[in-house]
Amino acid sequence: MPAKATITASLTPELNAFIAAKVASGQYRTASEVIRAALRSLGQQDQPEEQHVGGFPVPSSAPTSPSPVFLQGGGTMGALMRAHDWSATPLGRAASWPQPLKTLVALMLDSRQPMFIAWGPARVMLYNDGYVGILGQRHPAALGRTFAEVWSDIMSRVGPILDRAYAGESTHMDDIALNLHRNGNVEEAHFAFSYTPVRDEAGQVAGMFCACTETTEQVRARAAAQAERERLYSLFQQAPGFICVLDGPEHTFSLANAAYHRLVGKHDLVGTPVRSALPEVAGQGFFELLDKVFTSGEPFVGRQIPVRLRRDADGVAEDRFVDFLYQPITDASGKVTGIFVEGSDVTERVRGEEHQRLLINELNHRVKNTLATVQAIAHQTFRRDHSAKTDTFEARLLALSKAHDLLTRESWEGAALPEIVDGAVDAFRRSDGARFQVGGPEVWLTPRVALALAMALHELGTNAAKYGALSIPSGRVLIHWTTSGESPTHLLLRWEEQGGPPVVPPTRQGFGSRLIERMLASEMGGEVKLQYEPAGVVCTVEARLDSEPQARPDEISTAVA
Repeated sequence: MPAKATITASLTPELNAFIAAKVASGQYRTASEVIRAALRSLGQQDQPEEQHVGGFPVPSSAPTSPSPVFLQGGGTMGALMRAHDWSATPLGRAASWPQPLKTLVALMLDSRQPMFIAWGPARVMLYNDGYVGILGQRHPAALGRTFAEVWSDIMSRVGPILDRAYAGESTHMDDIALNLHRNGNVEEAHFAFSYTPVRDEAGQVAGMFCACTETTEQVRARAAAQAERERLYSLFQQAPGFICVLDGPEHTFSLANAAYHRLVGKHDLVGTPVRSALPEVAGQGFFELLDKVFTSGEPFVGRQIPVRLRRDADGVAEDRFVDFLYQPITDASGKVTGIFVEGSDVTERVRGEEHQRLLINELNHRVKNTLATVQAIAHQTFRRDHSAKTDTFEARLLALSKAHDLLTRESWEGAALPEIVDGAVDAFRRSDGARFQVGGPEVWLTPRVALALAMALHELGTNAAKYGALSIPSGRVLIHWTTSGESPTHLLLRWEEQGGPPVVPPTRQGFGSRLIERMLASEMGGEVKLQYEPAGVVCTVEARLDSEPQARPDEISTAVA
């Protein structure tokens, strides 16, 4: 049996008297029993109250002795580690931890970088404030527990990495995806981390140190950006028009979509300057145009421009027609860095229009021949009985022929109102042109409306020359028109005679009046008023046109010289 230990202590007279009185009373048999009872009473009275650190209760058995220096500071986790009963873990009392562990713990607690330590054969976890967010609801129970207990749901992924660290092998990963039970559900999280083995004084691996960063939000942002880039690239490739981007003064291809590849017949374009990629285009003006856009910063728009390309493997040149835009690309400082090219291959449309023009020209030729034949037949028919009616009929044919010629020039797409008016009154002008005052905005008329208006103006001019303002030298005619409203446009045209002889309303309506009031109103879908005012005839036309007032269609652009 072990020898009994003997403790000799000096007591104050007051304490000696107190002990003696207790023994004398018979309550205790010896002085030792009195002292032991007093110590038990003091222990019950001094039980520490429950403490809270960082919103979490700490064990009431927390050490009351001063904390080791290496556990000082560290925010919430420093306080929790100081309050933790480490003697109940495989690590034992903190004061007895090996120096490498103390050093790492001090470093970890002072860092804002998420860090944790797995120590000893049991791989007990210690961590800092930065790591709390990664743990989620596993905190604070994770402190002092084994790695396998804390991360049981991902041990199949990270367990082998931890094993390699304990075998002395370091690991670094920029991205690892883990499905974590966190925040009430399973979520995919991404991390960048390193596992570093830590050796004890004897050089043996005693634990593992990990510095890590959760990159979930960054990975999601990159994935979203990549998905958006892929979507835009898919749209770029599927665009029906051809598109490419040229970089720098050498106009090097950086992007080209499928339509552009089909246009030029080449696919290996990216990274190649345009002069090297498309040598057959030299001398056609396109390269010079690119240089000008790059140096001036001004865009260029081309319409139905011919270009000769070698699109096939046999190198045979082929003429195509393109509508295109050269748009300068600038950086933040406004400096031109490249050119955006966008357009459409309009070859089939141009060829179709050319074929249509050939057919229309042939038809126009035949119609003019027919009109000439009708005019000749009329002349022959009325040769022996020539009268004013013959002249009127031939004049009407001539007016119709002039309007027909004007529409032919515009490929029967329509005609401009000023030109219709000019052609209709040309036969009634004097050499000084003072008989007519004409004015109004540019308005585009459909072929049917143009023909009807030309014939109506001819009839008005004929009547004015016979009976109205144009029958005397001092007379004149005002022709003005205005437009209003959106599409369809409202047109108001007014023919007003001035300075002529007094007007006497006709007793009957002739062919000319019927043509003006009925045919014109029918073709223009509006209202025509013919008024025989004493000062002169006034004709007003109100109609709704099929299209907005606009300039005539642009002529085909000249090829780049």
